[in-house]
Amino acid sequence: MISTNAAWDAKNALMAKRPIYAFTIAGVATVFTSRDLALEGVTGSLPAYKAWLNTPSGASQTIDVVNGTSSIGEMQCEVVDHGGLVRGLVGGNNALIGATVTLSVGYPGIAWTEFVTLQTYELYKVNPTPGYTSWMFVSRDRQMLAKKTIYYHPENGELLSKDNPWYLAGTPVECFLAIVLFALGLDPATVDLAALEALDSPAEGLFSGVRPFLFVLTESFEAKQFIESEILKPSCMYAVVTNTGQISLRAGRAPAAGPSPEFGFTADNVVVLPTLDRMKIINEALWQFDDADGTSMQDVTYLEATSIATFGRGEQFSVQSKGLRTELGAYWFTQWTSQRLFRRFAGTPAGLLGGAPVVDVEAMLLTMPVWVGDYVTLSHPKMPDVMTGALGVVDRVYEVIDRSPDYLRGRMKYKLLDTGLTGVGAAPTYGTAIIGTARIFG
Repeated sequence: MISTNAAWDAKNALMAKRPIYAFTIAGVATVFTSRDLALEGVTGSLPAYKAWLNTPSGASQTIDVVNGTSSIGEMQCEVVDHGGLVRGLVGGNNALIGATVTLSVGYPGIAWTEFVTLQTYELYKVNPTPGYTSWMFVSRDRQMLAKKTIYYHPENGELLSKDNPWYLAGTPVECFLAIVLFALGLDPATVDLAALEALDSPAEGLFSGVRPFLFVLTESFEAKQFIESEILKPSCMYAVVTNTGQISLRAGRAPAAGPSPEFGFTADNVVVLPTLDRMKIINEALWQFDDADGTSMQDVTYLEATSIATFGRGEQFSVQSKGLRTELGAYWFTQWTSQRLFRRFAGTPAGLLGGAPVVDVEAMLLTMPVWVGDYVTLSHPKMPDVMTGALGVVDRVYEVIDRSPDYLRGRMKYKLLDTGLTGVGAAPTYGTAIIGTARIFG
């Protein structure tokens, strides 16, 4: 969820509103805005600005929760070229490409410091539009930086080879950080370290019991593809890029504290009837991973018997991992991950009764703070409850797996995934009372 403030929230909640968009380029003194800040009553110390920005197109992000993949978002901001000033900026600034750009939004009457950041991307290219009356600034999220091939050992700078292998080991989070910080050399500020530390903490109970990965990397590899196929998919995780531009991870499981919805979609903020679909049922997981000496592959298959008896054989979840090791707990890890996968996608829990529902929602602009990876609720009196056959859904809990803004039309589109989280409470936690050497669970 995007962090906002009280003044912005009050303006954003109004039915009639006039958003003001601001496009900032690092190293460029002029901020391009969609309206005149002074005339719109924006208060405080205003930056040097030109009201030459057309309403930008929104940047979307799409998640494939099963395969652990994330799309790279692209944002386009068109700036009108008055008197050739933008042309001069583009032509005379060799450092423009790769600069950090920020799209923020505010409303008339609030302070400049109360504008809220919508996207933080890297400038990818700048082109003149047809007719040469404006320039299109195209930027992409920082996952683009991971679309690089790693050729060199991050510790000694020599080419990866059988004689110069990189031993990469640890939890999924530790392996992810080693690649993005050391192999890719990204600035730690571009990574959501707080969220990653929380995922690895004993309180979450995700990976503190085992460090299952040991990769022996002897040849070049593309970082993003490796992260998604070798680390995130086997761990039921996926990457998201926050509105501040940081790369973060989300687990395919509610937090230990239980799902905490950030926002509630209702008939009052949804502009059309939600549409429903079902994901394929996944009730078979095939794993291949290294054995103890790393010379052959172990094959393990897990089946969800209740799902197969009810629906027949469904979609197969298949992982080939050279990093999971028997001696590091691969059998336990794959069984545990498969159980979490089946809990979400095998269709057997009473709260699902079939393939996980996916709901497409088109909502009003006031829902802008909702982000990919958030938990939200949906209530709608006209929406059929596919679990009970009744008409009307109340406070059903979903996970946001797609976010597509349409700022020009004042709409936001979301794809919501239902994996039976409604009514799921917090996980058992350790209490404080200790009797002898036994710890009492609360």
